[in-house]
Amino acid sequence: MTDDYPPEQWQQKPSGSNVLKDLIRQLGLIWRLLQDRRVPIWLKAIPLFSLAYLVIPADLVPDVLLGLGQLDDLAVIALGAKLFVELAPPAVVHEHLNELIAPAHQWTVIDGEAEPVDDSQS
Repeated sequence: MTDDYPPEQWQQKPSGSNVLKDLIRQLGLIWRLLQDRRVPIWLKAIPLFSLAYLVIPADLVPDVLLGLGQLDDLAVIALGAKLFVELAPPAVVHEHLNELIAPAHQWTVIDGEAEPVDDSQS
């Protein structure tokens, strides 16, 4: 395991980041943690129960109230996801974050010129 991104940098927003990229990264992290055998099974139940809340007809705020009904569903899912990541073993979270972030930092753009080559003459 590398220490490219120490825990104190996990909470910092990279420059130029946007909400959609952060959301996709969080979903990828949750998906990886759900598949990791080092994360306890009881902990994996948290995001599953928060998703189950969507299909259970009993709600804290009825969905009939347009806006508020959907807002409590979103809050339960967000809280479940946050709790799951916070309670997961920090070393495992750190490892998966490094794997998710690394591909974005591996590419380097090099300016240059190119000429077409005609291989039919050889």
